[in-house]
Amino acid sequence: NNNNNNNNNNHLPAHNNKKKSQALDPTSLPSLYALLSHSSAFGLILFYSYLCEHHPPHPHEEKSYDRDEFFFWCILTVVFAGGQTWMENYAIPFRGGVRSAGERIRMMKKWERMMSEQEERKIAERGVGGKRGNRMAGGGDGDDDDDGDGDEEDSVMSSSVSFLTNQLKPSKVVVAPTPPSENEVLNRYQTEEWKGWMQFTFLLYHYMHATEVYNGIRIMITCYVWMTGFGNFSFFYMTNDYSLPRILQMLWRLNFLVLFLCLTHGNPYILYYICPLHTYFFFMVYAVMSIGKERNYTKWWIRIKLAILAIIIFLIWDVDLGIFERLHQFFLGYEPVVGASMGTMWEWYFRSYLDHWSTLLGMVFALNFPIVSLFYRKLEARSIMRQWLGKLAVASGMLYALHMWATGPLTISKIPYNGTNPYFGFIPLVTYIFLRNLTPKLRSHSMAFLHEIGKTTLETYLMQHHIWLTSNSKTVLVFIPGWPRVNLALVTYVYVIICRKVHKLTLHLRGMLLPDDRAVCIRSMVGLAVVIIGFYSTAFVFGGMDMSGLKSIGLVSMVGGWLLYQTVIDSTWFEYRRAAKKAKMTMASSEEDDDDDVRSDSSQSYDERGTEYESAVSRMCPPIIGTMVLLVLGLVWSGFATEGAGSVGLLPPGCDAFVNDGQWIPIDGCNESSRGMAFRDYGADAYGSCAPHGVSYVWAWTQQPPRTHCRFSHRDEEKMKKMLNRRKVVFIGDSMTRYLYHSTVRALGIEGSGAYDATGPKHADIHHTLWETTPVTFRWAPLATDQLNILKEYNKISSAGEGYENLGPDLIVLGGGAWDRLHLYATDEDRQSHAATLKDLGYEMQKAQRDGGSAVVWFIPTTINSKALNTEEKRDHMREEDMEAMRAVYARNGILASSSFVIDGPSFTASRVKESYDGVHYPPHVYDAGAQILFNAIDWLLPAGGVVDPIIPPRAGKMANPTLGVMILVFIAMGLFCFDGFLGFSYLAAIFVKGVMPLRLYEEAFSTLHKKIGLVGADVEGTPSGSARSSQRRLHHQSGSRAGRRVGSVDEEIAALLGTKRVDVELASR
Repeated sequence: NNNNNNNNNNHLPAHNNKKKSQALDPTSLPSLYALLSHSSAFGLILFYSYLCEHHPPHPHEEKSYDRDEFFFWCILTVVFAGGQTWMENYAIPFRGGVRSAGERIRMMKKWERMMSEQEERKIAERGVGGKRGNRMAGGGDGDDDDDGDGDEEDSVMSSSVSFLTNQLKPSKVVVAPTPPSENEVLNRYQTEEWKGWMQFTFLLYHYMHATEVYNGIRIMITCYVWMTGFGNFSFFYMTNDYSLPRILQMLWRLNFLVLFLCLTHGNPYILYYICPLHTYFFFMVYAVMSIGKERNYTKWWIRIKLAILAIIIFLIWDVDLGIFERLHQFFLGYEPVVGASMGTMWEWYFRSYLDHWSTLLGMVFALNFPIVSLFYRKLEARSIMRQWLGKLAVASGMLYALHMWATGPLTISKIPYNGTNPYFGFIPLVTYIFLRNLTPKLRSHSMAFLHEIGKTTLETYLMQHHIWLTSNSKTVLVFIPGWPRVNLALVTYVYVIICRKVHKLTLHLRGMLLPDDRAVCIRSMVGLAVVIIGFYSTAFVFGGMDMSGLKSIGLVSMVGGWLLYQTVIDSTWFEYRRAAKKAKMTMASSEEDDDDDVRSDSSQSYDERGTEYESAVSRMCPPIIGTMVLLVLGLVWSGFATEGAGSVGLLPPGCDAFVNDGQWIPIDGCNESSRGMAFRDYGADAYGSCAPHGVSYVWAWTQQPPRTHCRFSHRDEEKMKKMLNRRKVVFIGDSMTRYLYHSTVRALGIEGSGAYDATGPKHADIHHTLWETTPVTFRWAPLATDQLNILKEYNKISSAGEGYENLGPDLIVLGGGAWDRLHLYATDEDRQSHAATLKDLGYEMQKAQRDGGSAVVWFIPTTINSKALNTEEKRDHMREEDMEAMRAVYARNGILASSSFVIDGPSFTASRVKESYDGVHYPPHVYDAGAQILFNAIDWLLPAGGVVDPIIPPRAGKMANPTLGVMILVFIAMGLFCFDGFLGFSYLAAIFVKGVMPLRLYEEAFSTLHKKIGLVGADVEGTPSGSARSSQRRLHHQSGSRAGRRVGSVDEEIAALLGTKRVDVELASR
């Protein structure tokens, strides 16, 4: 039997026989070394992710989206993958390595021989029996019924009855031979390719924040969740392995990396929602398959179970009965956390709702997979015309449904689309599967480049949050500032290398700690939990003692490393030396004296271990080297912490020294990217105003050293709402301050503010309420005395009483000096009076900060264009040199020193002075720079931010849709009780081709399958026969040993986000 099995399995994928990680042996030095080596490499990767997130070399940058570039990368990837890496599946490397040339040649010849024999049989059949032979080759039944030469005038009812009768007769047509696993429907190469192009698009969507393709990305998530149901159902059905090691191995694959990312970055589990999503639905598959598992191989039991599961899903998600909330109330809450701004209850309901049918649909397809495979092969055994009539019938039905979906649900906006995704997402999914497997050549070829990407989808999804993107995937990691595409290339290279390494480490560590031994698995998990709790407790204690600095961490690491080294050496070294010496002497000694010499020598080495201790140098070198490595890591950490940029957060107060430093950068809009945008969005064919005459300008801050943590950025309405919600903001000053006010409220959503209007009052107060919560007021106060009086008024209000209406402003922006210089600065008495007013104004500014808790900002008057002043009086008293002197007066009298912050008007107007049309004022967009300076300064002026309104999350169950839920139940019923993995679409082929109706393929498909997985004598019509039950017991008994052979392959293939490669199903179908 063993010889036969070996011969039969010669053509199996090499990764079924590849060398696995050895289970951990605590008494073996090489085993412990491997464990510590892998763990150290994993720790260094986590350390790298921590540095990228919290101490990057350069400040994180905002994402930017360009539609043309997004689709360029997508198309380029597919074209490159299809043009340069489209190859036969035999030639594509996989986890076990590349097949030998001889093995590939043998397999290809075998497949070609099988196909040739099929063609010869078809030719022979066409040559015998006239019409009858043609009918058989074309998909007829081989009986005396012909295709209806004289029946065309029959009634519709008679035709229907005849059609069903013919379809239900036993088929005698020759079936295409079962292909090798590499050429099977939805083979492992194809699923890796599928995951590869989806993952590439998904990552690019995140990197560019391409929100306009959100609906398409949701379909890709649906496909991933579908694969969880498909792969795990296949594994349990083919192996009957429901053991604890199997469960722990799967949970390890899904959650090992995410657990340590949560611990490293302090993030909640829900942030990485893909992992809990797949874990959740894995348990659903496990529960369904394990209940009554001894009857899973009967015809109806497994289908009834899936039907019951469909009804349960319908009641939980599609009917608002409150069941979901009651089931999850012990695990989920309503408080906002990172990744769940409306609480974990709503977040989990939303995430699970979007794909609550996907896993079950994958299970239905997996259950019908043998029929799907046989359906393709029966079609391909017919004549070319019959074959393509059947295939085109199915494809037409699917493409019509796809067209209706693409012109309907796909086109609506994000929020309403979410309500349709669970019910229509299967349409593009099954269409893709059918068309991707349309011909044997399509099934036997894959794109190796996308196949490689598909191998590590779980790692690329998780690690993108911290080492490709940052701030939990909200910003971009920067190694080379100013070179975005070069930076993308470098960051992506490092990212891909690390993800592939993490993938290997995860599998190696799983093989060591979770072998196919229940006791060892339990011991390993308990030990891992103790280690994590121990380190977490140590960190908690050191944090509570305010000893969480780098020195304390280094000291604990060094002491712990020395103790660990000493423990390992003491417990394993002598045994290791004895075993090594024995092996060496065994190889060197003759066979006759081997036993005596080795026994004598090994006994001596063991008894004389006191004389064979290593020298002090050799014993101390490893821990000294380890200490030096720790010191290097500490220095690297210290260097990045002191010289590198910080994580994205509020700007520190020290940034007030740099926030006014900037310049206007000329931008030529007549470049390729801008022209493309103009054509796509506005229908413009070409630009007319280009450089050097049509240059536009944008304000940009001067680059600051990363250690300052001054990451200035454009602040939009959404960001400022968080900082100013339910705050009171007041601008007090002259027309320059009014222009700054208009620019501020425009940036906060009042688009028409400051528009030129000659009919409106010029010297008047202005008021706007933003978001119905935040009043923003401008008070006309051109003179210092006016500003002083209004500020006294607000200070009086602040000290009057409690209540929101009696509170003073949270932010006061003052500005002036031009009117004083023009009207009240002619005599010495005027100057003295003005100076006294400024001192009083300074005192009130300090009082507003001290007693009212207000942030007070002073706006220095902008640069004057002396030549453009439009009155003689202004040219005599308001020239730039006059205003420069006035700015110095305000500084001498303590106005700047009394401010919380100063906006330097000349810093953003001096270089644009020629654009001042009246000598005093500038085009509105110039003041946008002043508004952005103010917005960045609010980080330290109002560090508490805006008032957070109480969040009332939507009710779990709000998205329920019973009507669409009933629709999906009908499709699932078609899949279960009509035996169609394509949910009824396969029956369209039966209109043109006889003998391919899925309902009548069950016995043929499953009897063969059950025999090949060891269920000899299985009764596919009902309960298993006696021999089948015996076979099931053998299958269950052998599942442990088979799982041992498969843990390195099947687990990789069916893990969530990694999908499945159908190794066992393909073996059975062969």
